[in-house]
Amino acid sequence: MPSGEVIQFSGEVRPAELETQIIRRRLLDRILGAAVPIVVLDAPAGLGKSVLLRQLGRQLGVAVCRGPRPDGEGDPLLWDLVDADVRPLLPEAFVAGERRLVIAKRPRQEIPGLARAMAYGQVLVLTEADLRLTIEDLSPAMSPRAARRVLEQTGGWPLLLRAAGLDGAVLQAFLSEEVLASLGSHELFDLRDRVGSAEAGLLPLPPALSDPVSRAVNAILVERAGDPTEARQIAVAHDRRGEVTEAILCYQRAGCLAEALEAFERGWGRFYLYHFGPDAFARVLAGFPESFAQSNDTLVMSLAMQALKSGEIARARRLLADRFGPQVNDLGTVFVERHRYSTDFLAFRVIMMIYEDYQLTDELFGLVFDMFQYFPVDAHLVRGSFYNSVLEFYIRRRRFAAAEDVANHALHHYEQAGAPMLAFYISLHRAIIHLMMGDALNARRHAGQAETYLASVRFDSPGDWRLLGLLRACIDYEGGRAEPLARFLSTQLDDFVHGEIWPSLIEFALQYGSQALSEHFSTIAARSFLDRWRVYQVRNRQFGMMIEMREAAILQNANRWQEAVEKLSAVPSRITRAWVAAATDELSRLQDRDEIMLCLSWLRHLVNEAPARAGLDRQLVATLENLNLTGRQRLSVEIWLAFVSKRQSNLSRARALLQKVFEQAARLDAIAPLAEERHFLSELIEHQRIGQYLDSSSPVRQVLRRLRDAGLPNSPLGVQSGLSRRETKVLLMIAEGASNKFIANALGLSEATIKFHLGNVYRKLGCGRRREAITAARALGLVR
Repeated sequence: MPSGEVIQFSGEVRPAELETQIIRRRLLDRILGAAVPIVVLDAPAGLGKSVLLRQLGRQLGVAVCRGPRPDGEGDPLLWDLVDADVRPLLPEAFVAGERRLVIAKRPRQEIPGLARAMAYGQVLVLTEADLRLTIEDLSPAMSPRAARRVLEQTGGWPLLLRAAGLDGAVLQAFLSEEVLASLGSHELFDLRDRVGSAEAGLLPLPPALSDPVSRAVNAILVERAGDPTEARQIAVAHDRRGEVTEAILCYQRAGCLAEALEAFERGWGRFYLYHFGPDAFARVLAGFPESFAQSNDTLVMSLAMQALKSGEIARARRLLADRFGPQVNDLGTVFVERHRYSTDFLAFRVIMMIYEDYQLTDELFGLVFDMFQYFPVDAHLVRGSFYNSVLEFYIRRRRFAAAEDVANHALHHYEQAGAPMLAFYISLHRAIIHLMMGDALNARRHAGQAETYLASVRFDSPGDWRLLGLLRACIDYEGGRAEPLARFLSTQLDDFVHGEIWPSLIEFALQYGSQALSEHFSTIAARSFLDRWRVYQVRNRQFGMMIEMREAAILQNANRWQEAVEKLSAVPSRITRAWVAAATDELSRLQDRDEIMLCLSWLRHLVNEAPARAGLDRQLVATLENLNLTGRQRLSVEIWLAFVSKRQSNLSRARALLQKVFEQAARLDAIAPLAEERHFLSELIEHQRIGQYLDSSSPVRQVLRRLRDAGLPNSPLGVQSGLSRRETKVLLMIAEGASNKFIANALGLSEATIKFHLGNVYRKLGCGRRREAITAARALGLVR
């Protein structure tokens, strides 16, 4: 019964009158007919002991004695000890059976002499089970149906008859003071475990008391936990029940730091975060004094992990240096001299490299893997975390087969350890791997597995549900639906970027997010999105480069090629426009992810600027031979090669390439990589001979239909306004500030033809000038 709520009875029952109407005739007869001289009513408060004695006194015409000694008159003597604060003594006359006595007491009240009387067989004890109300008790006051209803609601406790209309908080206070205060902490835990169950236990309670008793028990335990002498007992009780966080906090309050640390290490140590959640992790770490924490390896690594999760890499490095020495921040020294460190520390140091954005050399990568042989076979969390860390490096290097292999190993160890949160992260990364490979079908399957793991986590993790939401939106985007991703980023971006996110996920947020906003809203929205990431990720060099290259891609898609050139030229790298223009075989040997991305951006520019340039097709072929390209990147390069082939009058090659690209996209449900290259695809698809060739394949027709539904090569709004596909494209380009000459070069047409198309646009929109056409297009929703 929640605080503030009251017990409700049916209309024919008048709770206020029940006490006077219900005469416990069954119990009165049993007491008076007892063959022994002493009857003990031994039950907690709320079972009606005092009321029963008053009824017995009225029947016999005797008073009820409430003092510390039974000095009243009458036979039998009625003695109510419920409120007695002293330890009463049972006179010999009652033990010897010379007088009869009826005693009302609580279970913990001791009466010297009573045990001897019980041993002599002189005592009848009526307990809680005997004192509960029955149908027979209630029948004189109400109908059998109403009586059954009352018994169902009260469990037969007379207290709850009076509690009808009583505020829940008042009832809770009564239970705390009158029923529970005398119980020991272990007994309170036992009672809390049994509340609402069918077990008899220490104090059987009706369902109506479950909520107030639970709250009262918890309140008493919290109050007692403030007392160091009680806190240790409560901590032990929590510990035995597997309530690890509560146990640690109680140990800490009691000053039992060694016991708190032992419980913390049993509760997964530095992996505590993933088993009990970030809030519990923070509370537990805050409870260890700084001097104590700095003297323990596990606590130092846990504090360092907490710092890493908050983006405080410098603090994490300082914590490790203070504990293990300054050389721990030199990775070469750490892994060469690994005999100086525990395997747990070495595994943690590998994880930390991800947050440091450390670029592993082949030599250091070998040293890291050599270390793995020293991990115990059954150290599933350590082994899983090692594979988890290596997974991130393989993804960065685009070694997807190796990444899939270590992901399987990591998942095995996390499942063995019973770590669903960590298994969730692995499934998340496996989905990302398949997205990078251009395989949306398998990405969706792994996203479903990730959701299953996350749903089984025992604590709330809204940030991880956001990660899953981003992943699902990215998969939808890959299948040709940009709206879910654009909507996700417009409503949840701030919460998302402030949370912890792994590098590979940031890469996806940047690429998919900027592209989706560009397609679904505008170039301005996409650039604003990147600007916000630029602020949030200012400390990280690799993300800074990624942001610049994504902005260049957005500008290219908006036909703002000169601005894109300026953006790319400002990126500090050996991969310049001149380097790319002169390279051929070197393009197949690039390994660094950022260099590959920058190279592709320059190649895309060259394809747009001078598709007929001699040797450009050979450069694209060499790029396709690079094994470090992602599947999505490979699709883009094949589209560029088809565009160059068409411009160089090699239609058979263009058609074959496009058919291969479209059939692969159909097989993997990967529409987005094609839609992102609409600038080049539009011209290819509109070519009559290429279009007819593609239309002969059923899978290709399906992809083309989905591309047209997504707005390629013409938008539905353009059709409604009477604009052709070419006219819509020209309008979009002038809205982005392109000149007639630039548009002519980009579309492979003459300036005269562009002027002709512009004349049609002006006529259909009812305009006379360029600026008026742009304004009208925005008003109609053709552009933003």
